[in-house]
Amino acid sequence: MSRIAIIGAGLAGLALARELRDFAAVTVFEKSRGFGGRMATRYTERFQFDFGAQYFTVKEERFRRFLQPSIDDGTLQRWDAHFVEIRTGVVVDSRQWGTEPEHFVPVPKMTSLARRLAAGLDVRRGVRVDSLKRRGTAWQLLDDNGAPLGEFDWVLSTAPAEQSAALLDGHSPLAESIDELRMQACFSLMLGLDGDPGLPWQAALVHDSPVSWISLDSSKPGRSGHASLVVHSANAWADEHIDDDPQDVQAALLAAACEASGLDLRRSAHMYMHCWRFANMPRHSGPEYLLDADARLAACGDWLIHGRVEAAFLSAAALAGRLLEFSE
Repeated sequence: MSRIAIIGAGLAGLALARELRDFAAVTVFEKSRGFGGRMATRYTERFQFDFGAQYFTVKEERFRRFLQPSIDDGTLQRWDAHFVEIRTGVVVDSRQWGTEPEHFVPVPKMTSLARRLAAGLDVRRGVRVDSLKRRGTAWQLLDDNGAPLGEFDWVLSTAPAEQSAALLDGHSPLAESIDELRMQACFSLMLGLDGDPGLPWQAALVHDSPVSWISLDSSKPGRSGHASLVVHSANAWADEHIDDDPQDVQAALLAAACEASGLDLRRSAHMYMHCWRFANMPRHSGPEYLLDADARLAACGDWLIHGRVEAAFLSAAALAGRLLEFSE
């Protein structure tokens, strides 16, 4: 049985592992302490924030089949939010989300789906794979201190594009192909409120502003705790200000969120900002995965298709299907 190392325990990595686990000995390495990658949740004593992916839709039938057990057991529920679009503080469009398409969120937190998918898998969290080294026909994985993490026949990276390119650099032409792709940044501002803000909507797309998204995160199904808002910056704005003083970035986003929402958020009970350096990728044409069969190296992720949860699955499913041909 082949030994496969998967780098990253986001949706792509976990989906890939589940597709391959009956045909190979699969080990997933995740540098953080949790599961889910950008499907992330942050807690305080009073507040809860989904500060990465806000929801996802299901368009492809194979993605729905993959998710159906999680829908059936209630891990995934619909978020039928009142959605608006805002420009210069004015609502220019408004609609109720429903079944066309359905908008799903994991319950009771965004990481719940990843935890469910990780059940029964060999996932080693808090372990950073820093480099690869050839040992005969196998790949030896090394951590950031140069300590060995094991030897594998295949290495599959589902890390963001820049990190995948760095890992494969010097070992495969795939690194050059990945290096041509650049993911966009995003700042996530989390605001905990003492009471109901009284917003007539739960989710907002914001135009012509440093802010691109505001959601009443506590309005999602199964959430507990006090009212919480999640504010995402526009990707282009984040790229321009990625090296600015974080306090200046936070102040700019707070002012833009106040203008867009019509609320005075400056005295929020809780305020915290997170920077996602590798957050999104515009839709583009290209392969769903990258494979170097001779070197037994591969990469997949939403960044090869579009910065969406479904795209992460589709990329992983396509790579898994190709790899399974080698086991026939």
